[in-house]
Amino acid sequence: MFGVTKQIVHVEGMHCIHCAANVEKALGAVEGVKSVKVDLEKKIATVKAKPAITEEAAKAAIDAIGFKFAGLE
Repeated sequence: MFGVTKQIVHVEGMHCIHCAANVEKALGAVEGVKSVKVDLEKKIATVKAKPAITEEAAKAAIDAIGFKFAGLE
């Protein structure tokens, strides 16, 4: 996918596949996001977006569903 940026969102508080699914859904709803894949063991979500998502957008999406945003790289 040309022009798509890959970013890692660190999320604290996920404990099960339902948590991971909620995070995927929340981040997937952020404007520009093309795909989201959560690694529950590493407590990260890999986001592919065009344009890149902002830290504020990622934090808002995660906070809205009751998890803790722990950084964006």
